Amino acid sequence: MEHARPPSELRLEGSSVSRADAWKKWKIQFNLFLKASGVHKEEECVQASLLINLVGPEGFDVYETFTFKSEKEKDDVAILLKKFDEYFGVKQNITLARYNFFMRNQEIGESINQYVTALKLLSKNCDFKILEEELIRDRIVCGIKNTTVRDRLLRTEDLTLERTINICQVDEISNDSSRLLESRGGAQWEL
Repeated sequence: MEHARPPSELRLEGSSVSRADAWKKWKIQFNLFLKASGVHKEEECVQASLLINLVGPEGFDVYETFTFKSEKEKDDVAILLKKFDEYFGVKQNITLARYNFFMRNQEIGESINQYVTALKLLSKNCDFKILEEELIRDRIVCGIKNTTVRDRLLRTEDLTLERTINICQVDEISNDSSRLLESRGGAQWEL
């Protein structure tokens, strides 16, 4: 399909963890592109060529280090993806992922929606299974900047993730509205 946008070139900067994360994100974007463009229906060799073409110069340099048992393996997109995974050491470190999740607090100026999105992304690598929503809820309660909202959340019975987010959003909207009214009101009185 013409409207499918290919991923930008793979950027390999920073530590080995950063490089592995960059690869994982790029791989997801590549697979989404294959589906959106319809290329996933094409032969493996076409998909493999597209992978090598789109991965960019830094990714191509990595590709050049691979050894293959046969020429046919070079045209197998699954084998290529596996070799890239092995190269970048894409083995999940659950302890590190959970550490990053549990240490993540809301940052100054960060909206509740941005904070929740960050927590949801971090939780994907934590293997929380059925506890994922509860742990995200708990992390919001512990990590939210507004102590008044935290107190309200702690007093709320049967607190779910959805309810936690709603309470935080309502407070955020209320604060934003109050600031807007104060700024407008102050300007009117000065006239």
